[in-house]
Amino acid sequence: MRSITRNQQLIILFCACFFTLTYFIHRPYSRGSSNNPTLIVEKNRIYIEILGEVKTPGIYSFHKGVSVHNAIKRAGGLKESLTIDRTSKSVKLKRGDKVSILKASKKMGKVLMKRMDPNKLITLSIPIDINAGTREELSAVPGLNPGIASSIIEYRGENGDFSAMEELINVKGIGKVRYKRIKGFLTL
Repeated sequence: MRSITRNQQLIILFCACFFTLTYFIHRPYSRGSSNNPTLIVEKNRIYIEILGEVKTPGIYSFHKGVSVHNAIKRAGGLKESLTIDRTSKSVKLKRGDKVSILKASKKMGKVLMKRMDPNKLITLSIPIDINAGTREELSAVPGLNPGIASSIIEYRGENGDFSAMEELINVKGIGKVRYKRIKGFLTL
């Protein structure tokens, strides 16, 4: 059997490094796979969910102030030559709003506005308002269970709205450690 010389070893090592480096440089860059996509959320964006009688329902991202009209336009417009009244079109939306366009009659649609589901709000890094959040919304915050969410609502009922985030430490079940974990998911 023949042995490999030092020069041949260096050539093999060089080729292995070259092909490895070439693979990493030229492979397609992705932030997830088709089976496990990664959601990239920008904090400054306004995320609006639009459903119902629009051509492409979904969650859309906007840079700044957005109206119902802008959201409908981004969702491909209304289906089947449906129209909605002008005042509904001009309503300004906030981060995390959900707009549902429903058929009121053959040609007329009506607009219903709510908040997105709590899990969608959390996924999109939209904080839950501690002064207005429901038990369901507060329970969606990682680190808060339905019992603690109820305690927050009880505290609000007995003491009025929170005036500072740090007041959460006074709620039964929330100490300094839990407060540090949950404060990024909440807002006043």
